[in-house]
Amino acid sequence: MPLRSDWSSATCPIARSADVLADPWVLLILRELFSGRTRFDQLRDATGAADSVLSRRLTAMTEADLVEREDSDEARSGYRLTEAGRETLPILHAFARFARITDPEGPWGLTVRCGEVSESADWCATCAAPLDADSTRWARRSMGGEPFALIAGHTA
Repeated sequence: MPLRSDWSSATCPIARSADVLADPWVLLILRELFSGRTRFDQLRDATGAADSVLSRRLTAMTEADLVEREDSDEARSGYRLTEAGRETLPILHAFARFARITDPEGPWGLTVRCGEVSESADWCATCAAPLDADSTRWARRSMGGEPFALIAGHTA
Protein backbone atom coordinates (compact mmCIF):
# COMPACT_ATOMS: atom_id res chain seq x y z
CA MET A 1 0.00 0.00 0.00
CA PRO A 2 1.44 3.42 -0.92
CA LEU A 3 2.11 5.83 1.91
CA ARG A 4 0.13 8.60 0.22
CA SER A 5 -2.13 9.29 -2.70
CA ASP A 6 -1.30 10.96 -6.02
CA TRP A 7 -3.21 14.23 -6.07
CA SER A 8 -1.40 15.74 -9.07
CA SER A 9 -4.55 15.70 -11.23
CA ALA A 10 -7.06 16.55 -8.50
CA THR A 11 -9.51 19.35 -9.24
CA CYS A 12 -8.92 20.86 -5.79
CA PRO A 13 -6.01 23.34 -5.89
CA ILE A 14 -5.09 22.56 -2.27
CA ALA A 15 -4.81 18.84 -3.04
CA ARG A 16 -2.70 19.56 -6.16
CA SER A 17 -0.43 21.87 -4.18
CA ALA A 18 -0.16 19.37 -1.34
CA ASP A 19 0.95 16.76 -3.89
CA VAL A 20 4.10 18.85 -4.41
CA LEU A 21 4.58 20.76 -1.14
CA ALA A 22 3.26 18.52 1.66
CA ASP A 23 6.54 16.59 1.92
CA PRO A 24 8.53 17.85 4.95
CA TRP A 25 11.81 17.38 3.03
CA VAL A 26 10.56 19.69 0.29
CA LEU A 27 9.75 22.39 2.86
CA LEU A 28 13.18 22.06 4.47
CA ILE A 29 14.90 22.21 1.07
CA LEU A 30 12.92 25.33 0.19
CA ARG A 31 13.93 26.87 3.53
CA GLU A 32 17.58 26.26 2.73
CA LEU A 33 17.31 27.54 -0.85
CA PHE A 34 15.78 30.77 0.46
CA SER A 35 18.66 30.94 2.95
CA GLY A 36 21.19 30.96 0.13
CA ARG A 37 22.32 27.36 0.40
CA THR A 38 22.12 26.17 -3.20
CA ARG A 39 24.63 23.33 -3.65
CA PHE A 40 23.67 19.69 -3.17
CA ASP A 41 26.21 19.17 -0.39
CA GLN A 42 25.06 22.31 1.45
CA LEU A 43 21.43 21.21 1.22
CA ARG A 44 22.32 17.72 2.44
CA ASP A 45 24.30 19.02 5.40
CA ALA A 46 21.71 21.64 6.39
CA THR A 47 18.69 19.33 6.17
CA GLY A 48 20.31 16.09 7.34
CA ALA A 49 18.78 14.26 4.36
CA ALA A 50 20.49 11.19 2.95
CA ASP A 51 21.92 11.67 -0.55
CA SER A 52 19.24 9.42 -2.05
CA VAL A 53 16.41 11.27 -0.28
CA LEU A 54 17.74 14.67 -1.28
CA SER A 55 18.34 13.57 -4.86
CA ARG A 56 14.78 12.24 -5.21
CA ARG A 57 13.26 15.39 -3.71
CA LEU A 58 15.35 17.72 -5.89
CA THR A 59 14.38 15.73 -8.97
CA ALA A 60 10.70 15.97 -8.01
CA MET A 61 11.07 19.69 -7.25
CA THR A 62 12.71 20.21 -10.66
CA GLU A 63 9.89 18.30 -12.38
CA ALA A 64 7.36 20.44 -10.46
CA ASP A 65 9.18 23.60 -11.65
CA LEU A 66 10.09 24.72 -8.12
CA VAL A 67 13.84 24.66 -8.80
CA GLU A 68 16.28 24.65 -11.71
CA ARG A 69 19.58 22.82 -11.70
CA GLU A 70 22.63 25.01 -12.37
CA ASP A 71 25.59 22.58 -12.72
CA SER A 72 26.18 19.02 -13.91
CA ASP A 73 28.40 17.51 -11.16
CA GLU A 74 25.94 16.20 -8.52
CA ALA A 75 28.13 16.95 -5.47
CA ARG A 76 28.68 20.52 -6.71
CA SER A 77 25.29 20.99 -8.35
CA GLY A 78 23.61 24.24 -7.64
CA TYR A 79 19.86 24.73 -7.53
CA ARG A 80 18.01 27.97 -8.09
CA LEU A 81 14.41 28.72 -7.16
CA THR A 82 12.14 29.30 -10.14
CA GLU A 83 9.33 31.84 -10.06
CA ALA A 84 7.02 29.08 -8.80
CA GLY A 85 9.57 28.19 -6.12
CA ARG A 86 9.83 31.82 -5.04
CA GLU A 87 6.04 31.91 -4.69
CA THR A 88 6.29 29.37 -1.85
CA LEU A 89 7.79 31.97 0.51
CA PRO A 90 4.45 32.90 2.13
CA ILE A 91 3.89 29.20 2.86
CA LEU A 92 7.20 29.05 4.74
CA HIS A 93 6.32 32.30 6.50
CA ALA A 94 2.99 30.75 7.55
CA PHE A 95 4.83 27.76 9.06
CA ALA A 96 7.15 30.13 10.97
CA ARG A 97 4.15 32.20 12.08
CA PHE A 98 2.36 29.05 13.27
CA ALA A 99 5.44 28.07 15.30
CA ARG A 100 5.43 31.51 16.96
CA ILE A 101 1.73 31.15 17.81
CA THR A 102 2.18 27.69 19.32
CA ASP A 103 5.36 28.60 21.22
CA PRO A 104 5.77 32.39 21.51
CA GLU A 105 8.97 32.08 23.54
CA GLY A 106 10.62 29.59 21.20
CA PRO A 107 13.54 30.44 18.90
CA TRP A 108 11.33 30.26 15.82
CA GLY A 109 11.93 32.09 12.57
CA LEU A 110 10.41 35.53 12.34
CA THR A 111 9.68 37.34 9.12
CA VAL A 112 11.11 40.85 9.10
CA ARG A 113 10.67 43.76 6.67
CA CYS A 114 11.29 47.49 7.18
CA GLY A 115 13.15 46.54 10.34
CA GLU A 116 9.92 45.32 11.94
CA VAL A 117 8.74 41.81 12.73
CA SER A 118 5.75 40.94 10.58
CA GLU A 119 2.68 39.47 12.20
CA SER A 120 1.48 38.27 8.80
CA ALA A 121 2.77 35.49 6.57
CA ASP A 122 2.40 37.47 3.35
CA TRP A 123 2.55 41.24 3.91
CA CYS A 124 4.28 43.81 6.09
CA ALA A 125 1.99 45.47 8.61
CA THR A 126 4.35 48.47 8.77
CA CYS A 127 4.56 49.38 5.07
CA ALA A 128 1.83 47.10 3.58
CA ALA A 129 4.30 45.70 1.03
CA PRO A 130 4.32 42.00 0.18
CA LEU A 131 6.85 39.79 1.94
CA ASP A 132 8.83 38.61 -1.06
CA ALA A 133 12.17 36.85 -1.40
CA ASP A 134 14.00 39.98 -2.54
CA SER A 135 13.13 42.22 0.39
CA THR A 136 12.33 39.97 3.34
CA ARG A 137 14.75 38.76 5.97
CA TRP A 138 14.16 35.96 8.38
CA ALA A 139 15.40 36.28 11.92
CA ARG A 140 15.63 34.03 14.90
CA ARG A 141 15.68 35.03 18.53
CA SER A 142 19.14 34.86 20.00
CA MET A 143 19.79 33.58 23.50
CA GLY A 144 19.04 37.06 24.84
CA GLY A 145 15.68 37.28 23.08
CA GLU A 146 16.68 39.89 20.50
CA PRO A 147 16.12 38.95 16.84
CA PHE A 148 19.11 38.87 14.54
CA ALA A 149 19.31 38.35 10.78
CA LEU A 150 19.61 34.67 10.01
CA ILE A 151 18.34 34.19 6.49
CA ALA A 152 18.14 36.80 3.76
CA GLY A 153 16.23 36.95 0.50
CA HIS A 154 18.10 36.73 -2.78
CA THR A 155 19.09 40.38 -3.18
CA ALA A 156 18.19 42.02 0.12
